[in-house]
Amino acid sequence: MINVLPGNLANLIAAGEVVGRPASVLKELMENSIDAGADNISVYVEDAGRTVIKVIDNGSGMDTEDAKICFERHATSKISSPEDLEKIMSYGFRGEALASIAAVSRVVLKTRREQDEVGVEVHCTQSQIQLCQQVSTPKGCIIEVRDLFYNTPARRKFLKTEAAELRHIVQEFGRVALTRPQIAFSLTHNNKQLYNLRPVQMFVQRIADFCGISLVKELAAVSTDTSLVNVSGFVGNPTDARKTLGNQYLFVNGRYFRSPYIHKAICRPYEDLLKEGQTPSYFLFLDADPSRIDVNIHPAKTEVKFEDEQMIFEIVTAAVRQTLARNAFTPSIDFETAPTIDFPAISKEAPHFVVPPKIDFDPLFNPFDFDGPHAQVQQQPLPSSNSMDLFVQGKYIIAQSDHGLMIVSVQKARERVFYDSFFPNLAEKEPVVEQTLYPMTISLSPENHFLAIENIDVFGRFGFDLRDLGQNDVVLYGLPSGMSCERKGVEDTLIELLSALRRGLIGETIAQDTATLAHSAAMSMQNMPTKAEAQLLVKELMDCRQCAEAPTGGKTFTIITNEEIDKLI
Repeated sequence: MINVLPGNLANLIAAGEVVGRPASVLKELMENSIDAGADNISVYVEDAGRTVIKVIDNGSGMDTEDAKICFERHATSKISSPEDLEKIMSYGFRGEALASIAAVSRVVLKTRREQDEVGVEVHCTQSQIQLCQQVSTPKGCIIEVRDLFYNTPARRKFLKTEAAELRHIVQEFGRVALTRPQIAFSLTHNNKQLYNLRPVQMFVQRIADFCGISLVKELAAVSTDTSLVNVSGFVGNPTDARKTLGNQYLFVNGRYFRSPYIHKAICRPYEDLLKEGQTPSYFLFLDADPSRIDVNIHPAKTEVKFEDEQMIFEIVTAAVRQTLARNAFTPSIDFETAPTIDFPAISKEAPHFVVPPKIDFDPLFNPFDFDGPHAQVQQQPLPSSNSMDLFVQGKYIIAQSDHGLMIVSVQKARERVFYDSFFPNLAEKEPVVEQTLYPMTISLSPENHFLAIENIDVFGRFGFDLRDLGQNDVVLYGLPSGMSCERKGVEDTLIELLSALRRGLIGETIAQDTATLAHSAAMSMQNMPTKAEAQLLVKELMDCRQCAEAPTGGKTFTIITNEEIDKLI
């Protein structure tokens, strides 16, 4: 038998799509405040939204009838006919958010219009109005969501840690606040104010206030107007690109949205400017005729369909490419690098190319060791690592000897050298911290800032003397013994470690943590070595105990004998 579900059960099911976590609630409430014409929005959160999410605004407010009906499913003031769907400019229009939130929490709403002497207070629990009474309250709305998912224990159990949920809250807060620089926003968590964004006239000022002034210094303006879409905003300098996502923001008609397709359009002009896996920062606004886009794809309203998607792709790509060219973000020529040599591609399916070695491979073999046991079996001495003939080819160092070619992975070699340098220090209960000559202030993304502060003790175990400065900044007074003090390298190492923290790669064993630190430090060194630096790297690698193996796995080098080369050609 088919039954029509009761309203409260239908709302509970719908809440599964609209209310995924505390950050989802915050997003809907902040967007409602903007639609109400507020120019001052304050957010208060406790326990990363599990206990309390409160939003106070000075918008238009509601009368008693609207305050009661707003918790009904599909109750909205934004649209009234099918034609309205083709010209949506407001954030909300589906009329599902408050009904879904009230289905999985206890909600208290206080609101008053400017023309009313008194306001109204409404209590709603499990989609049912429990109380409605007159109350003295300021113009606008105060909406408080308590005990999120109290009646759905399974949903509550699957929430992440407080730090993780707070990062999501900050992320959603930023996505909304960035779109409206003329509105004042504040965010307070557990009675500690995290953000106080003043109203500003220029979008770039809001980026500076939310993401940090250091990021703004690396941005270039984008501005292209066409009959189909206007593209404006900022893209990052290729040298500031990261291997972790964090500062990628797309907006259409003032609404944040996600689009792998448009993301690809933005990244395409960077193809020859970035190393593999890097992603540039960008803050791009697309302004288009609302009748040519569809925002009614998903209840969360973070997906958008464009009528002329391919054309918009090309326009965005051209706009970004023009900006990169105008700001001279072009590849530089490294005259230290040896000429490119094209090695023939060897098919994996060609069995005649696979030649088993005539002798067993010894991972402890050091071709530059003249005093060890291996030196006695060599018929001809190999050249010293200080004078050997080598050159840098892409990601590899190719060293030539009388017996063949030694191919060294720059990344893996650096990992091994860093590992052997860091391990003795990290194995101590209190690692040695080398004090920096001057305190080093580093600006992080909001998400990375919170993650860093939550894990100050972890960074201490690595040898970082790191402290919070607030407003997305941290200051370093000391570094792990043996680490370079070069600012860009330190900043990139911190970001790589934060990425490892997110993936749960820290905290297992001292060896694993040392390998993670070594990998992060190696990844932060984006430059390829000069010939002299390559000479030194090979020498340091050969001094390591397990020089043939990288701490995170894989070989640091391989040797192709002259006999093997003869069989390949």
